[in-house]
Amino acid sequence: MKNLWMKKTCLVGGLLLLCVCSHRVDAQEQALASQMTIEVKNVPVRTALEKIRQSAGLHFVYEEEAISRSLRVSLSYPKPTATDIVLDDLCRQASLKHERQGGAILLYPLRRTSFELHVTLSDKESREPLMMATCVLKPLGAYAATDASGKATLHNIPAGRYTLDISYVGYEPVHRSVLVVGTDVDLRIPMQPSSLALKEVVVVARQNVAGESTGSIIGRQAIDHLQAMSLDDVMQLVPGALMKNTDLTSQSNVQIRTLVNNNTNAFGASVVMDGVPMSNNGTLSQGGFSNTAFVGTDLRNISADDIESVEVVRGIPSAEYGDLTSGLVVVHSKVGETPWQAKAKINPGTMNYSLGKGLRLKHAGILNFNLDYAKAWGDPRQKTKSFNRYTLSAGYGYDFSHKWHTTTKLRYVLAKDWNGNDPDAIDDGTYTRNNNSMFSLTHNGKVALNRLLARTLTYTLGLSFTDTQMKKTAIVPNSSGLLPILTATQSGYYTVPFEQASYEASGGSVSKPGSVYAKLTNAFFVKGGPTYQNFKMGLEYHYDWNHARGYYNVDERYPLRPNNSGRPRPFYDIPGVHQMAAYVEDNFRWELAEHRSLRIQLGARFTALQPWADEATFALSPRINASFAANKWLNIRGGFGLNSKTPGLDYLYPDKKYTDRVAANYMPQDDKAAQLLLYHTQVYDTQRTRGLKNATNRRLELGFDIKLPHGRKLSFIGYHDRTANGFGNATEYYTYEADFFSQQQGLIITPGAATQVDWNNPARRDIVFATTGKIGNTNVSINKGVEMDCDLGEIPAIHTSFYLTGAYQQTQTYSKDLNASDPVDLPTEYAVANTTPFKIVYPSSLQKSTYRRFMNTLRVVTNIPALRMVASFAGQAVWYNYSFSDNPPMDPIGWIDTDLTYHDITPAMLADKDYTIKGVSLQSQRKNPRDNVPTKAPITWLISGRLTKELGNVGGLSFYANNLLFYEPYRSSSTSTTLTQRNTGSFSFGVELFFNF
Repeated sequence: MKNLWMKKTCLVGGLLLLCVCSHRVDAQEQALASQMTIEVKNVPVRTALEKIRQSAGLHFVYEEEAISRSLRVSLSYPKPTATDIVLDDLCRQASLKHERQGGAILLYPLRRTSFELHVTLSDKESREPLMMATCVLKPLGAYAATDASGKATLHNIPAGRYTLDISYVGYEPVHRSVLVVGTDVDLRIPMQPSSLALKEVVVVARQNVAGESTGSIIGRQAIDHLQAMSLDDVMQLVPGALMKNTDLTSQSNVQIRTLVNNNTNAFGASVVMDGVPMSNNGTLSQGGFSNTAFVGTDLRNISADDIESVEVVRGIPSAEYGDLTSGLVVVHSKVGETPWQAKAKINPGTMNYSLGKGLRLKHAGILNFNLDYAKAWGDPRQKTKSFNRYTLSAGYGYDFSHKWHTTTKLRYVLAKDWNGNDPDAIDDGTYTRNNNSMFSLTHNGKVALNRLLARTLTYTLGLSFTDTQMKKTAIVPNSSGLLPILTATQSGYYTVPFEQASYEASGGSVSKPGSVYAKLTNAFFVKGGPTYQNFKMGLEYHYDWNHARGYYNVDERYPLRPNNSGRPRPFYDIPGVHQMAAYVEDNFRWELAEHRSLRIQLGARFTALQPWADEATFALSPRINASFAANKWLNIRGGFGLNSKTPGLDYLYPDKKYTDRVAANYMPQDDKAAQLLLYHTQVYDTQRTRGLKNATNRRLELGFDIKLPHGRKLSFIGYHDRTANGFGNATEYYTYEADFFSQQQGLIITPGAATQVDWNNPARRDIVFATTGKIGNTNVSINKGVEMDCDLGEIPAIHTSFYLTGAYQQTQTYSKDLNASDPVDLPTEYAVANTTPFKIVYPSSLQKSTYRRFMNTLRVVTNIPALRMVASFAGQAVWYNYSFSDNPPMDPIGWIDTDLTYHDITPAMLADKDYTIKGVSLQSQRKNPRDNVPTKAPITWLISGRLTKELGNVGGLSFYANNLLFYEPYRSSSTSTTLTQRNTGSFSFGVELFFNF
């Protein structure tokens, strides 16, 4: 009976409960179907839910963690609105999803696919926030800069493991692994000011990350320890570079992976300063292909004290960088809050003083400035040359919003070169003075758009202007006793004045190259499973011009160069050069497994120069860098790419070509009035170069990195670079007729009176070969070798680290220009007239110059944090130094007649000993020179030492000595028994004092 009563009771209770639930469900459905009004603004989510419950009678079920306490929402529905519409709006703002289950509204968070990374930076000692520090999340490439409160946010970050790189001037860089999964990440990072009190101090060049361009990164600590005075000094830290003394009295350009100062390589090396290339496209010179002409960017003009870091790309650069062939140097100057710092560097031949400060203007940004003065004498015992450099730089960083970060840099440099006689010697009034005034303005901006295909928009604007004033006074020598003064600029016959003794002349040149630069880059990233992709695409515009007086003589009667390369040339009529480029690049990373990954940097660049003109050039430059991490200790890497350098004004618009010949020479010593010196001048005016192509460098690399225990690393890279179409003279002939008038025929001589010319009765009429002065893609340069960069680790007990770098390099150069010359053994009639009946042609590309060098540099660095002191010793050995000029036997392959027709020379003609061309024996034209002997220099070595000591936070001092043992031995080469002193000029010492206040 009891069990039956219990069953009846449960049945009745269930029916009652079902009725109640049905009533609540019906009520809830009616509430959802009803309308409501609500007006809330910027209130917490819980407040909005309570308002909806009161208005619509809904019941909500959710977990506390699902509702963000900091999130606020706004709902504005003053008129009756369907309740589900209001709920949809609420959930959209709160990243929630609502669902009816039974009599309740369930709220739960949407599954997020991207998150935010919040970073707060502060000084580790003072706890002050750090403004305008850069934060980069790799490998995505997401970017942000900290605001006035030291905070930065990286948006839309997909789940995954990343590396956060943080850098700020004057502080140690931060590299932190970050795991993003399920929720936003909030990091608070105290940054350590750079100091020798730290356990790790980097005073050597560091290698780039695998998978990127092969290169070296040189930081501020390394620059300070080196006591560098210019960018030229910094370059000696690159693997394969020779140690040397500071020498500001000699011009220095960028030469990477080459053993000779090749004009194309120097012209094709790019120096990028704060995002803007230091263009040399607008440079114009007299005789640009002469051995004494300086080509490229003068590194002395870049002060080292305003540099924060330098990246030297030796391998295949990113597609973002163009208009180059042989190398890339990216310079970042200081931008950020820094204390007052005064520096003084002194050595026997140079002194350098600087003063700098980074001011924080509260919410108005950060202002940096640096004043620098350098003076050099060369050899202080004989002050025959000097150099003065005045530098003023000012940088301003400002955030227009939390999404728009900008930096602006203004730089002015005045450099003065002087060469002349020692003040203690007899002053003959001769000197060379060169003053360069250089002004540049750069502006960089980054805008965080945070869109799917436009995460970060980067732009760069640049303006530069240079005023170069060269003045020279020299003694023009007269070795023949009769020096004609040739100044004609039009074709014709001219009675020219002459000098019978040497004379003093003055002249110079005024060059004012300018440049405008603009670049726009869009970057975005995509992550799919184990793969990461960082895309870049951009546009670039470059305009170069040079509107100046050009080359001139102070007195045209006494020209500085009275010959065919000394005619004045104004630059005003030379057009400017427009260059446009577009590029795209994908940085791909695939995490195959733990310690196993694949990285690929794949890009392409298209460049057009003067696309609407006859001298237009176009180039497509694909590039790829790849690395494969086989396991945690072995990484294999390689790359292939094309680099293209457009021709500059010097190559596109060469000077006129002047050919001068004696037309009459009647010089009786006893009748001055009758003396006549008549010249014929032929002018070939090449207004612009047509058919000139971009100089293209094909670069191939293959190498590996080995990671050993205790942080040791070994890196080897083999490379092969070939520039097959560098810029150079291109032999192109034309012929013209010129008359000669002699005393016997053509001259009307009256004693005591001026000699007259019978223009219709010349003694002879010559057919003259002349070259047009054409410029072409005739130079070939091949560089190959192996570079090593090894971190041999630290001996903890003595805080000493060892770094070994080195390189085996080979450079080969030759010309593929038309190899034509005058035939030998000409009949007397041609020798007397200084003419030739034809040009003989030989095979091209056979005469080659080859250079080889093998060297190593061992750097031993001891860091004593307790004493805030670091000492280093560097030993460099040049094991092998080789040079050889190949001049093989050559048989002629053809000849060019005076009507410019080309004729082949066959083997049958060469076999015939009696064969002649216009009466000239062909057999005598065969060349069989003596074998050249390669030059091999003996082993040489150098040892240098450096010491840097900090005196608390007040300042410090540094000292260095090069060639510590004063090793300057006498050695003989492989081609001579004559002893030659080696390592001369390598001994030097210096001291630096610096103060912070």
